[in-house]
Amino acid sequence: MKAIILAGGRGTRLRPLTHDNPKGLVPMVTRPFIEYQIELLRTHGIHRIVLSLNYMAPEFSRRLQDGARWGVSIEYAVEDVPLGTAGAIKNCETCLGGERVLVLNGDVLTDVDLGRLNAEHEERGSDVTIATVTVDDPAAYGLVLVDSTGLVTGFLEKPGWDEVAVNTINAGIYVIEPSIIADLPQGREISFEREVIPALLAKGAAVRAHASRGYWLDIGTLRNYLKAHMDILDRRIDVMIPGRKVGRGVWSGKNAVVHRTARLAGPVVMGHHVAIQARAEVGPRVVLGHGCSVGEGAHVSESVLHDGVQVGKGAKVRRCIVAAAARIGDACRLDSMVVAPSSVVGAGTRVDPELSAPVAG
Repeated sequence: MKAIILAGGRGTRLRPLTHDNPKGLVPMVTRPFIEYQIELLRTHGIHRIVLSLNYMAPEFSRRLQDGARWGVSIEYAVEDVPLGTAGAIKNCETCLGGERVLVLNGDVLTDVDLGRLNAEHEERGSDVTIATVTVDDPAAYGLVLVDSTGLVTGFLEKPGWDEVAVNTINAGIYVIEPSIIADLPQGREISFEREVIPALLAKGAAVRAHASRGYWLDIGTLRNYLKAHMDILDRRIDVMIPGRKVGRGVWSGKNAVVHRTARLAGPVVMGHHVAIQARAEVGPRVVLGHGCSVGEGAHVSESVLHDGVQVGKGAKVRRCIVAAAARIGDACRLDSMVVAPSSVVGAGTRVDPELSAPVAG
């Protein structure tokens, strides 16, 4: 069995983090986000992966190469123009060898049991199985209506609140038989959610839902991106945290330098070559990317700093996302902000919406 990761989107909801990175390669606890999906597939015995790409496609092959580093093989199917979810799946067909395929949206952080999902699909003889989860805000997703036997009876993509009848949503994970992919139109934009599934239901195909348990989060918004970090740090999802555990709730990469008077309040994850100066306070719930520096007396909490961020002397950064190579000046006060890559926030600045955007929630 092969898997397709749909990773071709432009990540517009994650701007400015996706100005210089495709969404799948945006850092998540110092690692490219897509690594978590690759490791999930490998854990469930799926070692052959096809990446469906469009936006900044060469960056994926440059960073991931053939996948050997993770014990998997990776092939690349690149769209010249965006083809929608079903069009993207069809574009991968020559890589699939006529096999059943598991499809995973490229912005889902989850520990769903993919082996159980596939086993249920096979046992029931389904044409398509849709993994479902329950959420508090179903209007942002695709609702799945299911009868008592698990057959899907209706599918409504991103409904208005007046249309919300259930809180069971499409998790963006599918098992699909090769005959379904063979019948998809070639070379045109088509949505699996809005067009293909309703058409399959109309002709009586066996489209079933699999009620998934465990952790699930769409990381494609700034609020959820920050939440995903906090959930990983709080161990709400069991994924590998990079680095070596050096203290209670503290992980460190290579060559971190922490002044003896600095205070680390875990959970804290530091990448390689991090420097924390005298009397600085870092934590709780902080990720410092590779090459970050935190100045004397500065305080960073509930925040994610990408590679090469510099926090000045006496600055306070709380509940922020600070993109790569940004510089936070001395005595700055930032709260619930997103700072764009390579920005410079001047000394003494408080909240400056021209440099950054608020994080909701």
